[in-house]
Amino acid sequence: MRKRNYTYVAGLWIIAMMLVVTGCEESVDPVLETDEVFSLYGFLNPREDVQAVRLYSIDGILEISSDDPIDATVTSTNLGSGETVVWRDSVIQFFNRSYGHVFHADFRPEHDTAYEISAVRSDGRTTRVVVQTPPDGVTEIDEIFSIRSSVLVNLKWSNVPRLIQAKVTYVVTVPFPDGSDSTTVRVEIQRGRVEDNGDGTWTVGILPSEDIGTIFNALLLRPGRSPLFLERIEVSAFVVSADWESPTGNFDPELLVQPGTFSNVDNGFGFVGGGYFDTFVFELSDTDAANAGFSIN
Repeated sequence: MRKRNYTYVAGLWIIAMMLVVTGCEESVDPVLETDEVFSLYGFLNPREDVQAVRLYSIDGILEISSDDPIDATVTSTNLGSGETVVWRDSVIQFFNRSYGHVFHADFRPEHDTAYEISAVRSDGRTTRVVVQTPPDGVTEIDEIFSIRSSVLVNLKWSNVPRLIQAKVTYVVTVPFPDGSDSTTVRVEIQRGRVEDNGDGTWTVGILPSEDIGTIFNALLLRPGRSPLFLERIEVSAFVVSADWESPTGNFDPELLVQPGTFSNVDNGFGFVGGGYFDTFVFELSDTDAANAGFSIN
């Protein structure tokens, strides 16, 4: 069985970068000695109908945000069709009582399309960034290696510029101890090996035979004594535009949030890219599920 599931994920690392700025502003408030206007963080998601970017005003330093109105008009323009959308400001208060300005717009960007996002101050000074949304990729099972106690599944993403993150969710059924009924639960595991194949395709590898131990621990079950039936596996990968390439070789939010470290913004700081989570859902055969350690009816 195979189906696609399109999910908006607000907890991406790029959003985490925004929250790190909010929560650790003293560590990222150096005097910038710059004429830059705004900092922008976010991404355009061609799988969602609402878009959002975080905006900071730069006045010599990266100031702590307040709930005062911000002097900025934000728009996005489809560079192919010329269609322009005006974004609206919203103010969010975080757990540490600081405020953030998040501009949002109701539209769904097209796949594999260039957009310019601009933030204009009342004096005409402008920060802008050109964003290329990634194409709609194709996902398939590349191979399944399966012997007793060792199962490896490799999934292949084609027609995508880059994958930078993957996670796996196991949907399992657990019978009640008295046999009267059962319950179905989801166990998410934040791991999935992402590899660039060098030919325009990307591989995500998962190990159900290793992950089953994590599932037993998460559900407080005893291997060998508690039945555990596998219903399906959902593998979700974050597909991004080609410019999501960290200059440090990894995506450490504490480092990348520092002004200028990872930036594609003109006359400003920050990073705005294109990305979406693509989820591939499949079932293992009874033989493969048994080799991984799951119970079989």
